[in-house]
Amino acid sequence: MKRHKFLFLFLSAIFLGSLLTGCGEMEFPDPNSPDLENAPVSTLVTGALAGMRVDYAIYLRTVSIVGREAYYFEPADPRYTGEIMRANPDPGGFLLNRPWTARYQVVANCRFILEKAQQTSGETQAGLEGFAKTIMAYQLLLNLNYLDENGIKLDYSGDINAPFATKAEAFAYIENLLDEAYTALGNAGSSFSFTLSSGFAGFNTPATFRQFNRALMARVKLYQGKYQEALTALQNSFVDASAPMDKGVYLVYGTGLGDQVNEIYEDPQADFVKLMAHPSFETDAEAGDQRFATKVYKRSVATQFDNLTSDLAVTITSSDVDPLPIIRNEELLLIRAEANIQLGNLSAAQADINAVRAAAGLGAVTLSDQTSAFNQLVYERRYSLFLEGHRWVDMRRWGKLDELPLDRPDDAVLQYMPRPETEVPGK
Repeated sequence: MKRHKFLFLFLSAIFLGSLLTGCGEMEFPDPNSPDLENAPVSTLVTGALAGMRVDYAIYLRTVSIVGREAYYFEPADPRYTGEIMRANPDPGGFLLNRPWTARYQVVANCRFILEKAQQTSGETQAGLEGFAKTIMAYQLLLNLNYLDENGIKLDYSGDINAPFATKAEAFAYIENLLDEAYTALGNAGSSFSFTLSSGFAGFNTPATFRQFNRALMARVKLYQGKYQEALTALQNSFVDASAPMDKGVYLVYGTGLGDQVNEIYEDPQADFVKLMAHPSFETDAEAGDQRFATKVYKRSVATQFDNLTSDLAVTITSSDVDPLPIIRNEELLLIRAEANIQLGNLSAAQADINAVRAAAGLGAVTLSDQTSAFNQLVYERRYSLFLEGHRWVDMRRWGKLDELPLDRPDDAVLQYMPRPETEVPGK
């Protein structure tokens, strides 16, 4: 995208994220006429990390509603219970355009980092390239999750006539970014020349950031049905059946000056709660599943809104400064289990599924055949990854969208988002 389109929002992201790492110095020669060419690398990195949080709550709400994990009862805006639950999203509306634009703003920021990298050399250059390309790949993947068969744009010139890449082309581009980043990180030495946020604790060196990179690659491979390649990527990730399920990389939030709070959080006992779990999350839960018990709060009185009803407030966060996961060990174990099921390695899949179940307070299961094993995997992903942005993507890639519940006569399940009208000539 052209630089002037991102200047204001980029600088806003830098300001909002200035406290994210403690090293967000504003070293512009003239604050009234900032020059991105002179922004220090640490500020660019901080801006990218801050930008990853922008409108992520809208993305999570939207994909969770479409995937029938949750409702969002917003009296001021009927689109959350209207158009997206009726498979008729507005191509010019904010539910599509704000997350889409925010992700590309981070991509633009990362491209500035890549330009800075060219002014350096050796391990410093490799570290910057490895970071920027990994983050770019992740942001593009989120937009591809949104549009799926409608594709995304890989041309950043700002030309509205630039074509959309197909889904296959987009996946290939994302894979290439991750592979290039992985190679660069291997040449980046023992430490980065910049500081990452606390959400990268344990993954803030080139070697450990490489594990994060391979974790993302495993997700990308799984989404495409490349099961053996997903297993190969996992070998160099941080997957570990003996490690905590929540080990991983996170978006972090704060209440300090210029920081951003976690907009997913709501007090579950408030008079009116907007984000509510779909009732089927309770009816389909296995007795004793702590993933259900810890991720929702059953209110004494159900909320009725727009002919929808739920008494389950979402409690995946307990405060407005709680982090949100980018990717966790629990997801990686289930990626490995799914890949092994699809490849017929049921004993390996059983071990990983039972590790996940044990952490949830459930007993072990025996995977006796591929069909029952897959059905078990579907259940485990639903409850392990609740409201983390996967259910809609999973049901779509499994060909199971028609199994999602319809709550009202005119409801329908959306397959994928339309192309934003601002990206289509003549709109």
